[in-house]
Amino acid sequence: MDPFRRRLNSRKAIFPQVLPYFILIFIILVLAIIKDGLHNQKFNSHLSKLENQSSAGSSHLTKAVHYYNTVFQRLMAEGFLLPSSKALFIESISGHDVMALRNIGVIDAFGISEAALRASEHGLNHDPFHNNTFDFEFFGYSSWFDWSVHPSETIAQICRTLKVGGYLVVHIAVNDEYTYNSFINLFTCFTLKASRDIKFKEFALPSLHEFVLKKANKHSSPSQLESSDKCKVPKYKRDLIDDLEPLVMEEPQDSWSWDGLGKNADGIQYLSSMVDLRYKERHIYVDLGARNYDSSIGSWFEKQYPKQNKTFEVYAFEADKSFYGEYEGKKGVKLMPYAAWVRNETLSFEIDREPDNVGLQWAEMGRIQPKQLSTEDRENIDKVYKVEALDLADWLIRTFSKRDFVVMKMDIEGSEFDLMNRLVESGAFCLIDELFLECHYDRWIKCCSGEKTNRHKRSYAQCMNLYAKLRKDGCFVHQWW
Repeated sequence: MDPFRRRLNSRKAIFPQVLPYFILIFIILVLAIIKDGLHNQKFNSHLSKLENQSSAGSSHLTKAVHYYNTVFQRLMAEGFLLPSSKALFIESISGHDVMALRNIGVIDAFGISEAALRASEHGLNHDPFHNNTFDFEFFGYSSWFDWSVHPSETIAQICRTLKVGGYLVVHIAVNDEYTYNSFINLFTCFTLKASRDIKFKEFALPSLHEFVLKKANKHSSPSQLESSDKCKVPKYKRDLIDDLEPLVMEEPQDSWSWDGLGKNADGIQYLSSMVDLRYKERHIYVDLGARNYDSSIGSWFEKQYPKQNKTFEVYAFEADKSFYGEYEGKKGVKLMPYAAWVRNETLSFEIDREPDNVGLQWAEMGRIQPKQLSTEDRENIDKVYKVEALDLADWLIRTFSKRDFVVMKMDIEGSEFDLMNRLVESGAFCLIDELFLECHYDRWIKCCSGEKTNRHKRSYAQCMNLYAKLRKDGCFVHQWW
């Protein structure tokens, strides 16, 4: 048999095998078209009912459509919206916005819920939008929609379905610069083109802000820091520092307790009581020197820190192995078995012997020793063993972004001076929204007037200088005890 006939017979043999696959693909495409048509028919039927209600003189509907008419006509006049635009309305439950857009001549428009949009990428919804489908997307104000539930997923789907160069318009309630910037930072694939307040007295809406964003060719860097070593704290964050509680400038002369003056102070001005956290991507609590779970995480952060009903991810840094069992089974808490330090290395970790006849409550406290211990130092130490230290600045930069809300408590037994210098020099301290810092100094002994503990080398005045410098640099830092 010649080669031509051999190839022909081979193809004839293959055809019956692949035919069922072609038929299956054809059926899937037909079903998708039918489902899409049914959805559009259902949505158009809903709009027809709205139009009938409008014709009948429904006051609320007329005001709603008029509100959106005003918004879209302005956007069209400014070139953000065209009659030929293919438009998607997210969280369009009532259909007022779609109806208004069609009234001004933009016909190719329909709405979808935010949940359905997120599901569309995974084939969980009958509206499988392709990448780069729409020229214009609109996310109107919703009194019940919570941006903080799925912010990254929602924005990822908006970015995926919008064409490069297309426009996204969002209406939200924004009352301050912190909230404004928190919201803008979420949109990594967009550039801000316009921003303004919206007032419409005839319609019962809160004071709203309109953001007009254009999809860029590339995502902005997910890193929280610029390439330079320094970071710049914006003015709107610096202004909040003015509302912090004042520092205790005079060294306390009376006895102190391990329970901590800072934990129970009523005068603490928490940042989360001043700003809106709903537009933050993640909510984080980092405890440096966590000790046991109830030392500060369970006794203070979980019970007293105002969280605005947000779920915080908790990272507990603790180098003392004797506490590790405390964190087994603690949901939402990740144990970090390291000493927070200025670089990755192995360090000596000392446990101080409890002094006889004194009863100081800092007994059995652990701290790292970057240098080799002298014979004199070893006489005052009960136990010494090796621990792994973690470069905290590097970890913060790799793990979090300016889109996150990060709270940190630092109680690391005298290493805070070195560590804060590293955080400031690297710029990583700009990722910390709120810091509770215990500065360790040579304290007065509880039992004996005029005597010092001789445990730490720093003075109270040096601690005050550290707090003052950090606040001047733009760090929202509390004096912790």
